[in-house]
Amino acid sequence: MAKGASYHVQFRRRREGKTNFHRRKRLLRSRKNRLVVRRSNKHERVSIIQAKVIGDETLVDASSQHLKKYGWKGATGNVPSAYLTGYLAGKYAKAVGVKDAILDIGINTCRKDTRISAMLAGAIHAGLKVPHDKAIFPSEDRYTGKTIADYAVALKKKSAAKYDKQFSGYKKTTAKPESLPTYFKAVIKAIDAESASGTMKTKLGSRNKKNKASKIKAKTAPKKKPTTTKPKTTPKKTTTPAKKPATTTKKPTSTTKKPTSTKTKK
Repeated sequence: MAKGASYHVQFRRRREGKTNFHRRKRLLRSRKNRLVVRRSNKHERVSIIQAKVIGDETLVDASSQHLKKYGWKGATGNVPSAYLTGYLAGKYAKAVGVKDAILDIGINTCRKDTRISAMLAGAIHAGLKVPHDKAIFPSEDRYTGKTIADYAVALKKKSAAKYDKQFSGYKKTTAKPESLPTYFKAVIKAIDAESASGTMKTKLGSRNKKNKASKIKAKTAPKKKPTTTKPKTTPKKTTTPAKKPATTTKKPTSTTKKPTSTKTKK
């Protein structure tokens, strides 16, 4: 570690590789809502964040786990699920009156045919205005799941064992990877139907109220003091000191015998 006078320790999140503060500063100076895109190994999340002095406020939040309510039976960590998550977030934003945003990908990079570009494409196709370049969008066969379906059909013909091993997660939900394009169209149709009916806004409003109520309840709840269990103390046994045996001092017996006198007869 440098020890010069001009050396400054970086922020903790920068040291851990979680936040690029230079990029975040440029995003905040735009004074626009941020389309925050994040992904993990199994899920994706797209949020509309508004920066405030007291802290960021989440206006809209959509996760790949929400897709199950709209009929999605595929995996939640692939390109089709990423596109649908962005599409759902875009419809949520449209329902609450958010029309535009700028992309916030954190420390990640946006490349073609990735889940990040698929989430961006889904949000834009839903009607959200975000500065972008269409060259990075995945192809239609890729974000609709047709590429995965064709691969599954070919793999099943080639080796059934490899097919069962690679798509073992679909057996738990009784779904088929060959039917991903069908699942994709059904989810898009369900999202559009909810958005057109006008129930999406009321749904988001009730969800926000529940979240705020849970936060207030967590803050006002009295903190439980940690209960310390005292160790059981066993009463000490009082040991009476053993009496010392009485020592009797015997007088030493003299072992010296008196000389015997021998009498001489006259």
